[in-house]
Amino acid sequence: MKIKFFMIICSVILFSSCNKWLDVDLADKVTEEKLFGTPQGYQEALAGVYSTMASSGLYGQKLTMEDIDVLAQYYSYDGISSTYVKWKTYDYEDAGSQGRILSIWRGMYTAISSANNIIKWAKQDVKVLDADTKNQVLGEAYALRAYLHFDLIRMFCPDVKKSPKASGIPYNLEFGVSLPPIYTVEENVQLVVDDLKEAERLLVNDPIKLVKPYQMANKDMTDKYVARINLYGVKALLARVGLLRGDKTNAIKYAKEVIESERFQLLNFASADKPDKEIDMLFSDEHIFSLRNKKLSDYTISLHYPEITPTSTRFAYLPFVNISTLYEGNNDDIRNSKWFSTVNGNFVKFNVDNKLKFFSKMPMIKLSEMYLILAECYLGKDDQLAQSYINALRDHRIRNNSHWTYLTMDYIMQEIKREFVGEGQLWYAYKRLNLSVPTSSGTVGVVPPSDKIFVFPIPLKEIETGNRN
Repeated sequence: MKIKFFMIICSVILFSSCNKWLDVDLADKVTEEKLFGTPQGYQEALAGVYSTMASSGLYGQKLTMEDIDVLAQYYSYDGISSTYVKWKTYDYEDAGSQGRILSIWRGMYTAISSANNIIKWAKQDVKVLDADTKNQVLGEAYALRAYLHFDLIRMFCPDVKKSPKASGIPYNLEFGVSLPPIYTVEENVQLVVDDLKEAERLLVNDPIKLVKPYQMANKDMTDKYVARINLYGVKALLARVGLLRGDKTNAIKYAKEVIESERFQLLNFASADKPDKEIDMLFSDEHIFSLRNKKLSDYTISLHYPEITPTSTRFAYLPFVNISTLYEGNNDDIRNSKWFSTVNGNFVKFNVDNKLKFFSKMPMIKLSEMYLILAECYLGKDDQLAQSYINALRDHRIRNNSHWTYLTMDYIMQEIKREFVGEGQLWYAYKRLNLSVPTSSGTVGVVPPSDKIFVFPIPLKEIETGNRN
């Protein structure tokens, strides 16, 4: 009940506005004080933020296996549902596309507002939380605020390396009635870094430092450390941010810190060579931060599977295409042989009957990404070292892997494409590197890079009510 109440408060903040972007009719303060009157209340408030993020409207579906991966052109360009016709062509002015964008915008700022409310209450608390718990709560809240703003930047702003002084997004630093200013893109990214550095400071004694989650036989116990943002999730995100802004020094620094922490390990093939009920389909030992949602299998079935009845057949809304080409026809690549059915080709990454051992989760940041970041950062600087990182990753993806002795950015991009199916990361990589986006359509071919395809417009309703222009 407390979680539901907390999310209702934050929904009121975002959706009740008629004249201002954050015009608030404050909820019952007595009840809110009750929520934050116990340490458990703070944990439930954080759980509310994670629940919002994991929902189908955000990272459970829209920002991963659906809207963002449609833009990355994972799916059959000519075979996907007509629902996505305007979206797949990057027509963001279309009414349907505007509705998608508005829903994402509001959902993200709802979660940000939730995190800010936790920060407000925890900072002023002097009696409910002990020092360690207070730091943990604040550290997670700052990190979540940074994570959410960072993805808004990746969606709604031009690339910071190309257009640092361009207008960005509102960065919401406090809970309440104020109207946050719109910062430049480089200021937005710096605010993300500032929040992450504060989170890193606060999480210095994160309990994850005392355990190695991948060694735990009970994966529910493991999730207490990785199905939430943690110290190494903060460091991994700092590596991701560093790569985006062209700061390879810090990208290398933080990616290495995550790997060298030895809190996570790359896939052991034995964990995937098991019956469905025991298989680690999502390579959970690599998860640095993930979100739990038991409905992920429902989401993927509704999007990626045909619906067959005795009288009719509905084709999948989002059918994959050229999977054999993506994985070079290599069944020794475990992503090919395990994430896609060898019987009918269905996408089974999020739909396997292993729920008794592994709770259904969406990876938010993984160990494999740290290896890819290091390979990219060292490419052209120390090519042998770059090859060593990409080969180390491929050794844990492809049985009897033959090491690459030559590496280009195109090779790394192909590995990114193979690695993040259904996770919503590929489109951001195309944008960060200013690359054309290949489609499966012989007529369309590739879509040239531009802000037209890589930058969502701020929703018209937010411009109208918040005087954004």
